[in-house]
Amino acid sequence: MNWFVSTGSRPEAPVRLFCLPYAGAGASAFRRWPAAFDPGVEVLPVQLPGRENRITEDPRFSVAEVADAIASRADRPYAIYGHSMGGRLGFEVVRELRRTGRPLPLRLYVGGARAPHVAAPGLFDGLSRADDDELLRRLGDGGGLPAELLEHPELVELLLPLLRADFGRVDDYRYVPGEPLPVPIVAFAGDHDRAVTREQNAAWAEHTAAGFTLHELAGGHFFLHDRLAELAALIRADLPAAPATATTPGAATTPGAATTPATATTPGAATAAPGDPTTRAATPGAGPAPVRAAGRGTAGGAHRVPLGDTGWSVWRDAMLRTTGFPADGLELLSAPRAAAAADELLATGTGEDRFDKEFDEAVRAGAELLNALAADPLLREAVTWQNRGALVALDGLVRGGAEAPRNVRRRDRERALLKYWQRYGGKNETVGFFGPSCWVTVDPDEPEVARVNPGDRLTRRRWVWFESWALTAYADRIGADLAVRRWWPPALRPHLAIRDRAVLRPGRPPLTLTPVEAALLHAADGRRPAADLVADPAIGLRRPEDGYALLDRLVERELITWDAALPVSPDAERVLAERIAAIGDEPARVAARAGFDRLRAARDAVAGAAGDPVPLRAALDALDATFTELTGAPAARRAGQMYAGRTICYEDTARDLDVVFGAPLLAELAAPLDVLLRAARWLANALADAYLGVLRGLHDELRAESGGPVALADLWFLAQGMFWGGGERPVDAVAADFAARWAGLFGLDTLPAGATAVELRAADLTERIDAVFPGTRPTWSNAAMHSPDLQICATDEAALRRGDYTVVLGELHAAWSSFDCAVFTPSHPQVERLRDALAADLGERRIRLLFPADWPRRTSRTAESLTGPTDRQLAFLDAPGADPARVLPTVDLAVDETDGELVATASDGLRWPLAEIFAEAFSAHAVDGFKLVAAAPYTPRITVDRLVVARQTWRTTVGESGLTTATGERQRFLAVRDWRRRLGLPEQVYVKLGTETKPCFVDLSAPGFAAMLCALVRAARVDGGDAVPLTVSEMLPAPDQAWVPDAAGRRYFSELRLHITDAGREDAR
Repeated sequence: MNWFVSTGSRPEAPVRLFCLPYAGAGASAFRRWPAAFDPGVEVLPVQLPGRENRITEDPRFSVAEVADAIASRADRPYAIYGHSMGGRLGFEVVRELRRTGRPLPLRLYVGGARAPHVAAPGLFDGLSRADDDELLRRLGDGGGLPAELLEHPELVELLLPLLRADFGRVDDYRYVPGEPLPVPIVAFAGDHDRAVTREQNAAWAEHTAAGFTLHELAGGHFFLHDRLAELAALIRADLPAAPATATTPGAATTPGAATTPATATTPGAATAAPGDPTTRAATPGAGPAPVRAAGRGTAGGAHRVPLGDTGWSVWRDAMLRTTGFPADGLELLSAPRAAAAADELLATGTGEDRFDKEFDEAVRAGAELLNALAADPLLREAVTWQNRGALVALDGLVRGGAEAPRNVRRRDRERALLKYWQRYGGKNETVGFFGPSCWVTVDPDEPEVARVNPGDRLTRRRWVWFESWALTAYADRIGADLAVRRWWPPALRPHLAIRDRAVLRPGRPPLTLTPVEAALLHAADGRRPAADLVADPAIGLRRPEDGYALLDRLVERELITWDAALPVSPDAERVLAERIAAIGDEPARVAARAGFDRLRAARDAVAGAAGDPVPLRAALDALDATFTELTGAPAARRAGQMYAGRTICYEDTARDLDVVFGAPLLAELAAPLDVLLRAARWLANALADAYLGVLRGLHDELRAESGGPVALADLWFLAQGMFWGGGERPVDAVAADFAARWAGLFGLDTLPAGATAVELRAADLTERIDAVFPGTRPTWSNAAMHSPDLQICATDEAALRRGDYTVVLGELHAAWSSFDCAVFTPSHPQVERLRDALAADLGERRIRLLFPADWPRRTSRTAESLTGPTDRQLAFLDAPGADPARVLPTVDLAVDETDGELVATASDGLRWPLAEIFAEAFSAHAVDGFKLVAAAPYTPRITVDRLVVARQTWRTTVGESGLTTATGERQRFLAVRDWRRRLGLPEQVYVKLGTETKPCFVDLSAPGFAAMLCALVRAARVDGGDAVPLTVSEMLPAPDQAWVPDAAGRRYFSELRLHITDAGREDAR
């Protein structure tokens, strides 16, 4: 999914202009804008879901999603323009960016938009509740609907859901008061605008503390089209002069600071300077505790077994991830005769009649197969879990039959089905029953390679969890009643700290409190309910009512949370049950519990419907309806995003399978894994050294300014760009060096032309590995553990026992304890054993990052689940799930040098090396940095002993593929066959597009897969142009090399995930 559409990429432009459309419009509303601006401005229209190239998506979206999208591209100075609905959306996006500490825009430009607080009725108000005829008439009267569109009823029908969704957003918008933005606002008004008056435009002055300008243009509400030249000239003249300080989130002004409104018809109006961004929090005191990494933990060792004589050790507990559909399902659409006929036609120009015959037969057979799949209950159950909206496509296939005309709709439905089918049969994803996993054992006393015992069913256990955001929505709804909320525990926001009467805030000056405010904040420890606090005479409140009012004001000032404080994890349900049980008002408690019981009963009905798609769909629909009735909120969020926790609940399963891997496998893998693990150790250490070098430079600059210890909050803020920014980062140079060292070790630079395989002996590499990847121990705690994914190629268990197998390295998660995840641990019989093992290997008092609620890929399923009792939570922004006893705000730590090492010291005296503070951030980049080969046009298969460490890979672009311009099913199939011939590809491959998150399986001999591939490549070109990377890798293992069985003897793909501990970890402590 791509949030942006660019008609002319300008990667060298120093400024970006993000554009947000009016209701019902898409990115094409700004298609003429790039030409209206100089090369120094790159125009990036935001493509909201549900329109144009995202027409198939749910048109609902959240402000946080848009903010995340813009922040992901904010690697240089930028501004935001929003028209009408887009103006208020832009305002809320900037608020969200400020709340989450991301870089702010130079300017917020708003056109034809009422100021957020203005509630006066307008021309387009209430359209979401109007009938179709009235909606279209009022839009047409206001100039918001081209007259020619009404001549195409099918287009109108397509557009109506989007219009209703957008105007629903307009009608339902409610302004929440807050501090003015530290960003200048420039408003544009049409002098004949019937929807928004000049005064309503001018009211934007109340929402900025950095200066306001109003321009009036000739025209109506949609002057962005017919007055584009004048509008662009005003923006061009204004944008380059914007002050750089406006990009600093920390430059917020003191609440209540006066704005400087200015009304002008020419650019250049003066603006007020934002507050001083250099003010720093008071330095926390240093304590006497010794500097140490994460604590030593217990000596332990019973949870590990030796990896041969390498010194590395492997956890006895391992994870086997599998597919939920048999591997041979990927071959069902193969059409070798059609492929051969196409190849003959392309090579000789003859045999067209044969090709037509074979192609038509392949298409017919494929249509019959896809129709059967569309009716398959198991596949329909999987799709019901993933996307109930896609059932429309499956129903359409079944209803039309295999002989239905092959029009656009039919082909689109087949492609939609194929995307799900290839995923369920070809990807080892731990998701629902269609991606079950199980814990397995590594036992050096087992004499066989593997002992495999499938159960009677596909899954042994199935359970359905609430997403934490859904429970938070219910808790917030019932908490709107003071009778409930007064039993919720207020707490200082986790990223803040209080010292006497001063609140320390990241990137902002300390805030001085009144004595009563300070007493209340000191007492708000996240455990005591509000009712207890307001009755405490030590706080100095005259009446409880005064205390509740004061708590409300502290919430509005973003100083405290006063809610159910649910964690982003599967524990949210338990915590909410405890919160409701603690409500001291009986009627309120009974009512809250009744709603919660209804929600749980609806969820339990979903769990009870497992195995049958029809009742499952009904149960999910009923759960959605119950949720919306109880909360008033939509039953889904973040439409179209992966790993986003989009729906109210999710299902996890454990596969009905027992496996023990024995000594022969360990012996076979020890030497090649040793080579990889020593390189992973070097990568982890080199990455830490690179980042610590940059952090040292930032620290020294800050210390020169402050004259003393540096507040970690300031250092953390300045360091974010090198971790999450879009520019050059330390990891990039380290990863390039890493790949270059491998190229030398593997001899890739001296391969003869046409070489397709490199076969090496681990014994030969071991002699050189120390020189290429020096280092004998990890230098920071997380670097002591690596987690490889291994895919074993074997026809069945008997082949494993014979030693007739090959192992393929899927990924190696360097410096990452991948078992520490809520998607895996619930199925383990002794989670405490895993938690103790992790503490034994990585130490106690580890620093865990406390991520904001909308952090990418942070959901209940992906939350850490092996956090130890002595671990601390580092809060750098406001975030849910804080444990008041363990939270450690960045403003509470100071960084200084001790014995040549940068050390962070908390106000309670505890100290950590700076590498441990940033350990989780280092780990995230170590995982991405472990790439054995550079991005060359072609790399051969590389094998060390019996371990394939790199598959054959081809790299090109969508433009070079020749697949974007072919039209019609025949021509697309021929184009795919020609592309395969030119690159020398095998028939079955995985394709990864630069615009997609995951690779996709493609059978190049099948017309259906060829059509799907062409569609994906065309979509990538629309999103990113001809230069979008297109990477192809060989399929290994192949379907006939899948060994995981079920009771019926069908075979499934799998990958074995291990935890491997560094031999030098004790020396590192």
